[in-house]
Amino acid sequence: MMDVADNDVPRFLINESGGGFEEELAGLRERFQALPNAERVTYRDANAKAIALLVAVRVLIVAGPGSGKSHLFRARIKFWLNSSQDSQIYVCSFVRKLVRDLREEIARDQDLTDEDRTRLRISTIHTLARSLVERGGGTAAHPMQRHVQVIAGEWEGVVWDDVLLFRPELSREVFSRSQLVLQFHTEELDDSPDWISLREVYGTLSRFYNAIGFADMIVLAREAVDEQPDLSEHLLWIVDEYQDLNAAEDHLIRTLTARAEGLLIAGDDEQAIYQELKASLPEIIISYYEETEFANGMLPFCSRCSYYVCLAASAFIQNHRTPGAIDKVFLPLKIDTAATKVQIVATFQPTAAVDYIAKFIEDRRAELDEYAARMRSGDEVDPYLLVLTPEKRARFYRPNHADERLRELLSEFAVVPTAHSSDYTKVATYCAVARELNDNFAARKVLHYEGVPSIRVHELLRRALSVRVSLASLLDEGEIGDLVTIAGAVWDVVQDDDLEPTAKAAELSALVSVADQATLASELASDPIGAIDDPAEEEAAEAIETAGDVATVEMMTMFQSKGLSAQHVIIIGCDNLNLAQTAALTFFVGLTRARKSLHLITSMKAGGCTGAADYLLELPPEFCDYVEYKKTDQVSTTLRNQQAFIELLARWGRAGQNRPRRTRKRR
Repeated sequence: MMDVADNDVPRFLINESGGGFEEELAGLRERFQALPNAERVTYRDANAKAIALLVAVRVLIVAGPGSGKSHLFRARIKFWLNSSQDSQIYVCSFVRKLVRDLREEIARDQDLTDEDRTRLRISTIHTLARSLVERGGGTAAHPMQRHVQVIAGEWEGVVWDDVLLFRPELSREVFSRSQLVLQFHTEELDDSPDWISLREVYGTLSRFYNAIGFADMIVLAREAVDEQPDLSEHLLWIVDEYQDLNAAEDHLIRTLTARAEGLLIAGDDEQAIYQELKASLPEIIISYYEETEFANGMLPFCSRCSYYVCLAASAFIQNHRTPGAIDKVFLPLKIDTAATKVQIVATFQPTAAVDYIAKFIEDRRAELDEYAARMRSGDEVDPYLLVLTPEKRARFYRPNHADERLRELLSEFAVVPTAHSSDYTKVATYCAVARELNDNFAARKVLHYEGVPSIRVHELLRRALSVRVSLASLLDEGEIGDLVTIAGAVWDVVQDDDLEPTAKAAELSALVSVADQATLASELASDPIGAIDDPAEEEAAEAIETAGDVATVEMMTMFQSKGLSAQHVIIIGCDNLNLAQTAALTFFVGLTRARKSLHLITSMKAGGCTGAADYLLELPPEFCDYVEYKKTDQVSTTLRNQQAFIELLARWGRAGQNRPRRTRKRR
C-alpha cells in the first residue's frame, strides 16, 4: 500500500467518523490532478483497498461513473468471507445489468471457491423482495401462497381495470394506477375513503391472483420482515445504486439490515435519473453521507471514459451541481492528451447524421467484427457502439425517412432476446390453467387473450370471490365458451412427444393466436414447456431479472443506457428542441457511457430545431472538436472553434427559412 505520509500523495478518501470531504476537497482535487498516470493508478488501487478493508460496520461509497465499484465490491466480499466464517452475503441493485455483470465477474473470479459462492447471493432488489414475500407467506393482513407471480407489463393495466370496475363511478384520470404506485413508492398513502377502498380492492385481487406489482412488492416484503424478523437471514450486505432507491425501498433495506454485521452502500446522487419513474430520492444517500452513522469513502478516478470525455463530463456536472449535492472528485485515471476529443458534429439534416453513423460503422468494420467475436466468447459484455437519443422512437429524424434508415442500419446488429417471446409466454399460460385450476392469475390472462369483455370478467370475478371458488372453475360458462378445454388442448399439444416443434407451433396456432410460429417453434425446441416445473414461476422471474443481451451496436435512450458502457457513443438529437426536455443528470449519464470516443450530433431540420442544445455549448471548448459533416462527399471538416460551429448552424437555419416553399402546380 502506498505511503500516505508522503506530502505529495493525497490522503485516502475515507472519513471513518462520517461527514463529507468538502472542506479539503478543493485542495485534494488539485493534488489528484498533479499526480502522473502511474501514481494515479497506484492511488486508485490503494484507496479502494483501504475502503474495502475498513472495519466499520456501515460504509457509504460515493462513486461516479466508471470509478471501479465492482472491483471494490469483490474486494469487500473477499474481506468478509475471510473474516466471517459463517455469515451470508447479499448484494443487490435496482439496475438489472449491474447485477448480471457482477454475477459473471464473481463466477470468473478464481480467488473464490465454490463454497464461497454458496455464501453469496446477488440479485435485483425486486427479486429480493419477492423472495421475502414468498418465504414469509405474505403477512397476516395480506397472506400469499407459494409461487407468487408478478404483475408487470400489460398486466398492470389489466389488473387496474379489474380494480376500477369494482368502483365504476370513479374517474380513471383521477384514480390512476400511476397514483397508486406513487403512494407505494413514497409510503404516503392517500387516506381519502375512495383511495382506501381502491387499495382494499387491489389487495383483494392481489391475494386472489397471488400476484403483486413491483411497487407493492417492496412494501409487502418490508411488512413481512417486520412481522417475521428471521426472514432476514443475511448479516452482510452490499447495496449498489442507492441514489435510485425510493422511500419504500430504503425502508426495506433499513429493516433488513437493522441487525447487520456489515453494510456497504454505494451510489452517486448525480446519477439519480429515476426520480420521475419510481420516485427515487437522492436525498436519502445525501442524508447518510452527512451523518455519522456511516463511514464515508470516495472513488475519485474514472477508468472508463477517455481523457477528454471524462474532463468534459466532469465540467458539465460541476456546472449543474445542485445545492445540497455531494461535492466530489471525478477525474480521468489516465492523462492522455493524444486521446480523441469530444466530437461536436453539425449536419444539415437528419439523413446526413444517419450517414455519419453509417460511415463510422463501416470505417471500423474489421475492429467491430473482432469485438463482436469477443462478445460471443464472453470476453466483452458491453456494446461496441451505443447510439443514444433523447426519446425512444427518434421521431425528430422523420424528415426524408431518416429514422427508418437508422433503424434499418442498426437492424444488422440485432440479437436474439434472452426473455421468452409473448407467444411462448401465452402458450405457457394456457398450460398453467390446464395444470393448475387454482391459478387465478393464469385464468385471468387467458380471459384477456380470448378477448372476453372486461365487464364479463368483472361478473366472473365477483362470483368467484363471493362463493370462494377459482376463476378457472367458471371458464366454461355461457358465451365465453369452455376455455379450460382449450387450455387442456394446448397442454396436450405441448406434451405430445411425437410432434416436432414446428408441427407443435402450427397446431398451437390453430388453438390460440400466435404471431410468429417460427420463433415459437425454436423456443419449444430449446426450452420445452413440459420440462418447466412452473411456467408462471419462470415468467415472474423473467419479469424481474431478465436484462437481455446487448448487441455490438445498440440504439436506446440516454435514460435506458444506465448501467451500460460502450467503446464509442454517438448521441443524436443534440439540438435546442429535442434535448431541451432532457434532465442534466440524464445527459451526464449519456456522456459517461463512452470509453474511447463520444460524438454529439446536431442536425438542422430535426423536428424544427434552430440550433445546438445549450448543454453542448456548456462543454469546455478545449475538450472538444467542432466538426461539419457533409453527406455528399462523406467528409468531416474540423471547424476553427465553437463560435464557428454556432455560426454554421445559424447560417443553415437562415438558409432553411429563406428557401422558397415548393407549391404543387394546378392542373
